[in-house]
Amino acid sequence: MAFLINVLLTPFILQLAHRFGWYDHINDRKIHTESTPRLGGVGIFMSFIAAAVVGLTVLVGAPGIAPWSLRSVALILGGLALVHGLGLYDDFVNLRAPLKFVVQLAAGTMVAVSGALMRVIELPWIGPVQLPLWVAFGLTILWVVSISNAVNLIDGADGLAGGVALIAALFMGVIALGQGSLVSAILAFAVVGSLAGFLVFNLPPARIFMGDSGSLSLGYILAVLPLLGLQRGEPGLMAIAPFPVLTLLYIPIVDTLLAIIRRISRGLPVHSADREHIHHRLIDRGVGGRRLLSVIYGTMVVFGFVATAWYEIPHGAAALLTLAVWIATLIVIIVLDNHDRPAP
Repeated sequence: MAFLINVLLTPFILQLAHRFGWYDHINDRKIHTESTPRLGGVGIFMSFIAAAVVGLTVLVGAPGIAPWSLRSVALILGGLALVHGLGLYDDFVNLRAPLKFVVQLAAGTMVAVSGALMRVIELPWIGPVQLPLWVAFGLTILWVVSISNAVNLIDGADGLAGGVALIAALFMGVIALGQGSLVSAILAFAVVGSLAGFLVFNLPPARIFMGDSGSLSLGYILAVLPLLGLQRGEPGLMAIAPFPVLTLLYIPIVDTLLAIIRRISRGLPVHSADREHIHHRLIDRGVGGRRLLSVIYGTMVVFGFVATAWYEIPHGAAALLTLAVWIATLIVIIVLDNHDRPAP
């Protein structure tokens, strides 16, 4: 349903964008060579909401759909609408970073208030660790804001952010089904469908970009899905395993951390833009277009299977496997990040 809605809606958005000149214009930091409509996030948001609401409504009363879950989802979708509105406004007005941060904090607070908290962390070799409520509240808000911005930062090449988010959501949905969380599975597969429809128009050469309205919304959803479905226990005291979650979002997280380190070391504001992200480094090495997507998508699929293995093999072995994949990938990313780096 989400796929069909977005496939039918995006041509209409394209027509409006061309009519009113709603373009992502060329500059020295961007890699596209002509002005391209930037409102693909609207189609992603609308198709996701429609499919999610219908799916949850039809399945009310089924195992895995509890009243507390629906109340939580109502708040969470409200936060998503807030983030989407922020991104859409920013696509036209280019808001200042502090104002965007305040709105994202409000959306993260809505997630925390919904009860989808990082209250219990399940660590390998240690077991579940329960956090104080105030720590869980703050950590949840920080997580939502961070992942929203991380996905926003990797939206720098045709098909990149959409494909990365689709693969992450697909594996989150599979894991959620295995954990018996039908709410999270419905939301995850609604994301997959909406992004599949978007990628019909966004794969190289892209006819439309998702814009901040899409990337910030996707980051928000990907941050929330693990809080709803990749965990076990009673509402409010669910144990979330950070290893598989961080694995599924490893590329945007590491890319963001390296960007922060890079900018701080140069005395630049953390929110300043540059052309030194992972995808830029690969493009500089001649890996662009569909070859770039093949590399990133393939890496994401490997990460997806590693994350799924956490729930199928002993946690100690899964942790070792995860750490090995993290370290190997980090070495490659650091090499790319330092390749022909321009002088400060």
